[in-house]
Amino acid sequence: MSDEFAQFQEAFFEEAAEHLAIVEEGLLALEQHPEDLDLLGKIFRSAHSIKGASGMFGFNAVAQFTHKMETLLDLLRNGHKTVTPQIADLLLKSTDCLKTLIDAAKNGSAVDDETVQRLSTDLATASDIKVKAEAKVETAPLPLTPHPSRCFHIAWTPPAWLFQRGLDPLQTFKELGSLGTLSEVQVDVTKLPELATMDPEACYLSWTMKLETVKGRDIVDAVFEFVHEDSVLVITEEVRGKESGVRGAERPSSTPHPLPLTPHGVEGEPKPLGEILVESGVVTRDALDKALSQQKRVGDILIEQHAATPQQISQALQKQRESAAHAKKGTDTASIRVDTAKIDKLINLVGELVITQSMLNDLGFRFEMCQMPVLLERLAQLERNTREIQERVMGIRMLPIGTAFSRFPRLVRDLSAKAGKKIQLVLSGEETELDKTVIEAIGDPLTHLVRNSADHGLEPPEERLDNNKPELGTIRLNAFHEGGNICITVEDDGRGLNRERILAKAVKQGLIGEADKIADDQIWALIFKPGFSTAEKVTDVSGRGVGMDVVKRNIDALGGTVNIKTELGKGTTFTLRLPLTLAIIEGMTIRVGKETYIVPLLSVVESIQPKIDAIKTVVGKGELINVRGTYLTMVRLYEVFSLQPEFTEPAKAILLILEMEGEQVALMVDEILGQQQVVIKSMEDNFRKVDGVAGATILSDGAVGFILDVRGVLEIARRGALMAA
Repeated sequence: MSDEFAQFQEAFFEEAAEHLAIVEEGLLALEQHPEDLDLLGKIFRSAHSIKGASGMFGFNAVAQFTHKMETLLDLLRNGHKTVTPQIADLLLKSTDCLKTLIDAAKNGSAVDDETVQRLSTDLATASDIKVKAEAKVETAPLPLTPHPSRCFHIAWTPPAWLFQRGLDPLQTFKELGSLGTLSEVQVDVTKLPELATMDPEACYLSWTMKLETVKGRDIVDAVFEFVHEDSVLVITEEVRGKESGVRGAERPSSTPHPLPLTPHGVEGEPKPLGEILVESGVVTRDALDKALSQQKRVGDILIEQHAATPQQISQALQKQRESAAHAKKGTDTASIRVDTAKIDKLINLVGELVITQSMLNDLGFRFEMCQMPVLLERLAQLERNTREIQERVMGIRMLPIGTAFSRFPRLVRDLSAKAGKKIQLVLSGEETELDKTVIEAIGDPLTHLVRNSADHGLEPPEERLDNNKPELGTIRLNAFHEGGNICITVEDDGRGLNRERILAKAVKQGLIGEADKIADDQIWALIFKPGFSTAEKVTDVSGRGVGMDVVKRNIDALGGTVNIKTELGKGTTFTLRLPLTLAIIEGMTIRVGKETYIVPLLSVVESIQPKIDAIKTVVGKGELINVRGTYLTMVRLYEVFSLQPEFTEPAKAILLILEMEGEQVALMVDEILGQQQVVIKSMEDNFRKVDGVAGATILSDGAVGFILDVRGVLEIARRGALMAA
């Protein structure tokens, strides 16, 4: 496959994903507003786009299945059918099936043929209006006149780049044939150039044909939607002996030579090459049969020679498909669509940067001390340009978080039906922008939180009525900026967290002792422990204690935090606080001895200089410090990394109070140097993983500074305390 063709295919899959999202979102809205014809038209157009483009690339399974969906959608938008919950559910299931078919076309993954066939049958059944039409004829006071057959004469000269983009004109003829009866298909070969001057990748042919159909002109036009650019297309409509409607420019007349596409018209498959050679007298039937007899697959030969069993061949072929799919996945390149306005602003800023650089360069050749103010002004201008370019470049990666929220209306719909609950989802802040990488990473955590709210948080309708609540439970997703971070809240108006039940479960699992007294924040944090669940029974939605653990691990990996606010009987709110981007973070620069480190500002609560009597040593727990009546674990950073510090007495050093997983810890350092934005560089990509270090950056003096992994530092310190004990 050429790189250019692969590029077009990749563009098709990206656009198909966008159209699928439009279809799913539209169908969910259609359930609430079944009379919305504009919405139906939007869904139909997206389905039609998928069908047309997939047919052009030869993804016939996708095109055929989408055609069945399109037929039903067409009946709905034309008023022949009405939107019912059953039809909406069928279309949503068909959309899921269509996603599977597109994934199979992209990655070579397996498809459940039984499900595809069942849904195809259901769509065909739902689209059958024959009985309804016959009933109208019987009850109508006057006999109905059949819709007049319309005849279109089509002359089409495709663009020269047709084959270069992987498009197949045969698919266009097949789609025309599906609209009615296609006949008199002729190809014009009189304009073909000399063989020596032909470009093997260009298309030189043109066709004329006749189409008899009951479909409208817009449906016929839509067939050429994906090949209309640079085409010469003339469509004349003939109704009862009259012709009307011309699209495109007329071509000079020529004598077309008939060339039937297939023995059965465009509905069938093209003749095999061998059959054409026999009919043309190039080879005899015996010669063809002999040649075909030598064409055997390697697997068949191995089976005949008893070198392998059919089962072994089948397993080997499956591995081959999986290997090919994995290799294709490994070579996929990530892409992002960017507003052209953002690109224009960035280009303007680059132009200003070039001007500033030129001014500085000119100043350098003839610099005198009296020009120092001018130099400082130019350097300040360079700094402004650089910072603004940095912000614009980071903005290119920013996408509305609504792209991550879009999956949840469908999820909540399915969960409410499965659990027998009435749930509404309220979304807000969808326009809030977040780094594309972060958006992709928060999908699973948000899914687990929404599932948790639907299954654990919200009560069944009868229980809500008993508690003087409306039957309809509410889950709210909201996103907003706060400082240099983004906050995402998942809120429900359900039961709230039960403190006593969580404590009892934690004691039973040995996470805490019965006599331990812990704050509410630490109790709520227990639900994030692996294997922890208060569900009374395990369902396919929850109960295994896995989901909330995934939430915590994924959010921590992003450098974010999770906070819980809950009230028994009123509901629970989970707040995710995340950095806007994973490439740049706000950090506090600290010094220990001669080494410089960066602590993520998101983890810093405050800094203090303690008194000597505030430090206590507890066997098995190490050093503790009393901070306003609360004892916190104290970690000496120089001991963690085996450094030579300036201060070994806490009273002379600085303690940073850091927070992680609802727990606070005091980190002892020599000095706080300041606060700055730092660009994160991966340790694994450039060196190897280092415990206690999340990444590295280049400081303003050119030196390398390590970004601390607060959790990793604490774990190292705890291991050291246990070994010392």
